[in-house]
Amino acid sequence: MEGDEDVKALEDKPLQIVKMCSVGLASRIHRTILRNILPRLHKSITKEAKSDTQHKKAAASKYAEDEEILSVPIALAMVKLVQNLPKGALENNIQSILLKVCQFLKSRSKDIRHIARDTLIKISVSLGPKYFHCIMKEMKSSLLKGYQLHVLCYTIHAVLKNLSPVLTVGDLDWSISPLIQTFNEELFGNVADEKEVAGIVGKLMEAKTSKSYDSYEIMAKFVSHHCLTQLVKTMKQILESTKSHKVAAKCQEVLKRISFGLLENQGLTEEALLVFIHGLASETLPALQPKQSEQMDEAAPDPRLQPKSTYLLKPEPPRGGVRPKASGKSNLHILINFGLQTLYMLLKRSRLVSTNITHLQMVDPFVGILTQCITSKYVKISTTSFRCLCWVLKLPLPSLKDHTKTLTNKMFIVLKNYAAAGAAKADNFDLVVACFKAITVMVRDVKDHTIDAGQLQVLLSYCEEDIHDYSRQATAFTLLKAILTRKLNSPEIVEIINKVSKLSITADSSHVRLQSRQVVMQYLLDYPVRKKIKRHLDFFVSQLGYEFETGRESALEMMASMFSNFPQGMIDEYAGFFFVPMSARLINDESVKCRKLTALAIKSLLQKVDGNKRDELFSILLAWLHDSKVSHKRLGAQIAGLFVEVESGKFEHHLADILPIIHQQIEPCLHNDLANEEESVEREHDILLFNMLTLLCKVMRECQLTRNDQYIELMNPIWESIEQHIVHPHLWVRLVSSQLFGLLFSSWEPNKLLIQNSSRKTIVKQSYLEINVHEKLKKLSADFCEQIHSPLLSQELGDQAIKNLVYLSKVIKLTDQESQELARDTQTQCNGDLEHVPKIDKFKTINLRWLIKRMCREAALEASQNQNVTIKRSCVTKWLAAVAVDLGPNLLPQYLSCMLPPLLRTANDISPSADESLKLLAQEALDLMKSIVGIEIFTEIYAIVHKNVSDKKERKKRSKAMEAVSNPEIAARKKMKKNLGKKEAKKEKSDRISTFKKAQKEKVSGFCYCVSF
Repeated sequence: MEGDEDVKALEDKPLQIVKMCSVGLASRIHRTILRNILPRLHKSITKEAKSDTQHKKAAASKYAEDEEILSVPIALAMVKLVQNLPKGALENNIQSILLKVCQFLKSRSKDIRHIARDTLIKISVSLGPKYFHCIMKEMKSSLLKGYQLHVLCYTIHAVLKNLSPVLTVGDLDWSISPLIQTFNEELFGNVADEKEVAGIVGKLMEAKTSKSYDSYEIMAKFVSHHCLTQLVKTMKQILESTKSHKVAAKCQEVLKRISFGLLENQGLTEEALLVFIHGLASETLPALQPKQSEQMDEAAPDPRLQPKSTYLLKPEPPRGGVRPKASGKSNLHILINFGLQTLYMLLKRSRLVSTNITHLQMVDPFVGILTQCITSKYVKISTTSFRCLCWVLKLPLPSLKDHTKTLTNKMFIVLKNYAAAGAAKADNFDLVVACFKAITVMVRDVKDHTIDAGQLQVLLSYCEEDIHDYSRQATAFTLLKAILTRKLNSPEIVEIINKVSKLSITADSSHVRLQSRQVVMQYLLDYPVRKKIKRHLDFFVSQLGYEFETGRESALEMMASMFSNFPQGMIDEYAGFFFVPMSARLINDESVKCRKLTALAIKSLLQKVDGNKRDELFSILLAWLHDSKVSHKRLGAQIAGLFVEVESGKFEHHLADILPIIHQQIEPCLHNDLANEEESVEREHDILLFNMLTLLCKVMRECQLTRNDQYIELMNPIWESIEQHIVHPHLWVRLVSSQLFGLLFSSWEPNKLLIQNSSRKTIVKQSYLEINVHEKLKKLSADFCEQIHSPLLSQELGDQAIKNLVYLSKVIKLTDQESQELARDTQTQCNGDLEHVPKIDKFKTINLRWLIKRMCREAALEASQNQNVTIKRSCVTKWLAAVAVDLGPNLLPQYLSCMLPPLLRTANDISPSADESLKLLAQEALDLMKSIVGIEIFTEIYAIVHKNVSDKKERKKRSKAMEAVSNPEIAARKKMKKNLGKKEAKKEKSDRISTFKKAQKEKVSGFCYCVSF
């Protein structure tokens, strides 16, 4: 307890510096570490190993001893120890520790070198960048020859890579010279030659790759402004002295990595980089230019002078041919390309912006340099210059005004020399592409300069040729858009636009079709083609019947683009011109995708035209609906649906025209007399019926028809027709009929429907649901149950039928309650005289128990006849769960005994073919019912139902056994029938398997036949 109090007292006091020991004791500890512990540790790592005295050929094993491997990490512990000692201890001991670690790197054992390298990396990270120069010095003094030079370069790169997170700009300045010397030895010295020897590369892991490229990039990333030229100086000297293409390629790769590093250098500003690039280019570029004397030597002879004697024979050439003259300037173009590439990356990464005046002032001198470089004899320099010009031409530079004309002329010279057919290959292809991009920027962004008519014709001829070349289509379309943006005019433009229009339909690539449509649209919008536009519109309308689907899609997308971009007056003028052909494609086109695009295009057109023009188009639609041809009626119904989607609630003023037509076309008598007709005729009428019902569905969603007294007289016969179509043979008709009743039910709340029905008995106008409610409930319930029973049932139709049955069950529940209250009131009025109580006819009314039993019977029927299909059982399970929620805890116990059997049968199914998702759904429904009625009531009813099911099975089994004794003939016939059924099923299965194997065999043989050809 006292100790705890002391601790609390110390915690309450303010933080103070506590002396751990006296000054004398600290000095004694310091001396002990320096005189005893450190020497012993140093002795342990400098202890001579067995492998040090053996010849490399006489080594007993290629694996290092454990003693050697374990002694290497001691150096890291020694460094950590001396780092915590007073000042001076680290400086006095670090050199010897690093020397021994570097000695371990000389080992021929890969494991020792690996652990020594890891230890050295950890030591360098612990010491920081300040001691990197010391580490570098010890490594160079230890690793001097042979394989050690490979280890040296590999280890330096590993140390630099791990120090990168803590390095700052300028930390490597003291080590630049030895680093460059080491890396150049690996790239251009004897070490580089050894890397090509398979014997050395196979035995030495460090010799397999060259890390000097990556090391140069790291150096450039942290070099300061003062040492920037030192990086490039050695490369320049090598390029001036070498005549080897291989060495020049290595220098080019080094300069490329240096460029990447300089762009990542946080200490170099854009101004410093621009000064460096300009100095490099201005010093090197004059060296590449031919001298005055050389130009005069190469000039044509003066015709005024007497020619030299033509009769003297030239001396015989030496064997092997005349050697070309060697020049030290042959590789200097690599330096210029390095500078221009760095400038291009600065521009591309948006480090030079037009809003910075300083940047503009420093970029301006490069205009003259780039003007000289674009006509260089070195293709890469010209290519990089054009790439730089693509960005420089967008900047507001004063020098551009003086050089724009010269630049333009030189660009056309480059195109003349390299853009001809067959000339743009390899590096020339990149040059031509870059040149086209630069010309595009010149035409589009340089507003002070406009190309002349001759140059425009040349560009248009190139565009006309390149739009058919897949490798140059992108630049051709971009250049063509730039010409159209400046609204440059030429007779050749019309011809090119016509070809581009055809290409927008016939091209195989979707990207090319898109670019072509954009070019044509830009031309139609920006150029004065008002008188000739009819010809362009007629072309795209005629392509709606193109043989390939992609072309028809492109034509439709072009029309949709026209509808969204053309002015209102032009759309109104040509609305009818577009409307009729596009409408016809809704029926005639075989592609589903094209029909969808056509519908979207027509909607876009209807949205753009004004109300009067839309009414004119609607009159065309009415003419189609009144036509005698079924296809025209189908077309009118589909287009009317698009009108409904566009106008929404405003479509109500067309209802007086549309509803009578719908009523006429959906009458059951028109579709019941088609049994003797051909299948195609019957199918046409089924699709017409579906289209009409779909139109009515859209009208009901957008216009309030279900509760509107104005349309009761029109809608009641329509609903009677729809009621008969609930069980139509066609699945689509069943689905849309069910959806229509879903919309009708959603507008009536069950309790309000009964209240409204009782209060409007004396009113003449009653809506469809208010007339004979009980009979309609029975009829509709039976129809929707028939939908569930039908083999045509789909998941979508099942979900909609269940929603409708849930609504009907709510209404039936309320009618049951009213009937019970009416019976109680009547019995009370008759004072218990049962003879005078009116009886309710069970066959004329419907109750909820009957509906539940009917639905449960559908689930049982599917479970017994088709175990693999679960759609009906899942629908019934969802419906039972919804009814249970609606009944609530007061009414659910009355019906629970009817609802549990199908759920129990599904949830307790242990057969291998049982559907797990269906079992989970049934279990969730049981849990829901249990939570509604409570555990006690549910358990009691559950036990009764389970007992009834078990008793029923037992009675069935007992009667079957008794029948075998009393009526053996009947039992034998049943058994024979069962066996025959099994036999037929087995035969059917074997036939199915043999058919499948035969098909697979034919497929394999056909494949082999194709492969043989």
